[in-house]
Amino acid sequence: MYKKVIIAVLVLSGLLLIFSPFIKESIISWLSNSQNKTELTAAEAQKNNEEKALFEFDAIQPPSFFETLKAGFDREPKAVIGRISISSVDMKLPILKGTTNQNLLSGAATMRPDQKMGEGNYPLAGHHMRQKNLLFGPLLKIKKGARIVITDFKKDYIYTVTSKKVISEMDAGVIQETKEKEITLITCDKAERTEGRLAVKGKLIDVAVHVK
Repeated sequence: MYKKVIIAVLVLSGLLLIFSPFIKESIISWLSNSQNKTELTAAEAQKNNEEKALFEFDAIQPPSFFETLKAGFDREPKAVIGRISISSVDMKLPILKGTTNQNLLSGAATMRPDQKMGEGNYPLAGHHMRQKNLLFGPLLKIKKGARIVITDFKKDYIYTVTSKKVISEMDAGVIQETKEKEITLITCDKAERTEGRLAVKGKLIDVAVHVK
């Protein structure tokens, strides 16, 4: 009987090891899609943006299976303050206030407590997963001139990509405030633990009234 239990545990452990990447990515896809389906008014998004948030830059690394599983239970819709869309790479994600693993597993996370859409530098971080169409994975395919649209559900802020490069994870200068009206998108340069970060920059070219 004891041997059968040991064998069963080993078999289950082996199956978990094999299928955990697929389970993890399924959870992430569900988290992102469920947050995207949340219909917020501009007033609700503004209220969420007034809440306090954590900024944990160590969280910008590929998450473990158990971190992903925990995020599935700890989903926080009140963190959603907007949405980012990049049609050229088929990317649409919720924008969440605060750089936490939970937020990074759901969409694009803000990186400074003082950042404002359409003003100065608006940095966002996102995970780069093995499945290239999840979260910020599509940024690897983005090209100069591509349009990035972010919205607070009141206005749409339209940017055009001006640069794309790999930087060091220690290069915090890219998220600092600037006089120029721009956006900075940050993700790991590989779908594994790495010291490199892909940084995509864009400049503001237009502001329009948001239409659902």
